[in-house]
Amino acid sequence: MNRREQQERKHEIKVGFTILLGLSILVFTILYVGQNKGVLRPRYRLHCMMSRVNGLQSGAPVQLAGVRVGSVISVEFSPSYEDRKIEVILEIDKVVQPRIRQDSEAYIGTMGLLGDKYVGISMGSMALPVLNEGEMLTSSDPVDIEKLIDEGVDVFAALRKTSESLTDITHKIDEGRGTLGMLINDPRMYYDIDRILLLLESLTIKVEKGKGSMAKLFSDPRLYDELAQTLFSTRQMVDSLRQGQGSMGQLLTDRSLYDNLTVSTENIKSLTERLEDGQGSMGKVLVDEQLYKQLQSVVTQLDSLVTDIKKNPKRYLKVEIF
Repeated sequence: MNRREQQERKHEIKVGFTILLGLSILVFTILYVGQNKGVLRPRYRLHCMMSRVNGLQSGAPVQLAGVRVGSVISVEFSPSYEDRKIEVILEIDKVVQPRIRQDSEAYIGTMGLLGDKYVGISMGSMALPVLNEGEMLTSSDPVDIEKLIDEGVDVFAALRKTSESLTDITHKIDEGRGTLGMLINDPRMYYDIDRILLLLESLTIKVEKGKGSMAKLFSDPRLYDELAQTLFSTRQMVDSLRQGQGSMGQLLTDRSLYDNLTVSTENIKSLTERLEDGQGSMGKVLVDEQLYKQLQSVVTQLDSLVTDIKKNPKRYLKVEIF
């Protein structure tokens, strides 16, 4: 073998070794990444339905209690148009299947400052059955960020308007305008309050020394005794009324009195109705206008007669002596 063939042979060995080394690194990388990402682990699929996904895409990670356990396989609209839901299919490591139960709940979260989406799953109760391949996972819709932003803008505008109103009120108070401004800025208010405090202090001293009617009310024990006696008398009167003693007690407890009052009320009502209908002499007097006018005429004539008798008594009184 000549020198040239030896060199070609060495070159081929170097190329083969480089390719073998590259393939070894590639295999190691695939195994390492697959081990970390779960590509080579046995998995199973779960489904969940959501009204909105807020930008969730296929390939997004799936986390169980904060630990990555799978990835999102697809995000598609539900085949039924009436359902108006989005179906999210999750591929999860089978090793964590015992931790995902019927009460586990899926939700969409956000990672980092870039806002990447992921699907989080809560731990399930060990008392409930495990979710198997292809079953439906309970889910909750993510928060509508755009709606929150719009509401936040409205709230900020309201707060800004409130701040402007408070600033305007503060300026008015500082300038002494309005009732509150006058109370705060008018020095007479201070002197009035000071005088009131002095009067209260003087009144307190007098009460403590037993001077005046108010002091007697606080310090005289006879007031307490009289109030106690009044309360005792009141309680005795209430007990007597409850037992039906005395006229007032009988009025409160006697059933026959109530019946008599009821009968009297009915009689008065009947009499009133008859009078209104013009029945009887009194009823005719009340409702017959002609009779009323005649009575008024008679009264007028009698009044004229009495007046004339007072003025000319001799005309009506004649005395003859035999």
